[in-house]
Amino acid sequence: MQTDIELIIFDLGGVLVELQPHPFPLAWLPDGQTFDSAGWFNSKTALQFECGKISPDDFARGLQQELDLDVSTAEIIDQFTRWPIGLYEGAHDLLLQLMRSHRLAALTNTNALHWPRLIDEFHLPQYFSKIFSSHQMALAKPDPRAFHHVLEAMAVAPERVLFFDDNPTNVASATQLGIRAHRACSLKQVIAQLQESALLTE
Repeated sequence: MQTDIELIIFDLGGVLVELQPHPFPLAWLPDGQTFDSAGWFNSKTALQFECGKISPDDFARGLQQELDLDVSTAEIIDQFTRWPIGLYEGAHDLLLQLMRSHRLAALTNTNALHWPRLIDEFHLPQYFSKIFSSHQMALAKPDPRAFHHVLEAMAVAPERVLFFDDNPTNVASATQLGIRAHRACSLKQVIAQLQESALLTE
């Protein structure tokens, strides 16, 4: 096995945690409009919420205006909270296997609505030395400061880190810092890259 990797950092949504295709029913949106993960990444309201700068109610009101939604803030909050489905099938066993040989951490852009589900419902703390959340750090990927925060907290050099994320912008930001970053949009892609890096046997 490759021995120079000390820490494996995972994004959560779309990498280890399965998401609904859309955070809201498409029927809510005006004709011809869509709002998927790409739309979420580019939403100013989403970024403010995931940096902990606005409350869930302010987040819902912001999306009402941003997307011209004719639904209540309570409906928006309820549907958005349900966006994560759970761990991908096989993620539990994979993480348990990796824990035996490497330190694991998570770096996730998340928020006050999803955080309780990640912690209490999906039981993610059992797998990681630490979970770094954007809404608690007030820093979100791809901001290099988010990666620096993790590297400093985990006391590890960037070249000794393997990082998986489904957003190519986040991968590029991590790569510029010297982190060995890979895009993965499914657990299958994570496993393939771990095998290619000789960190996981088939």
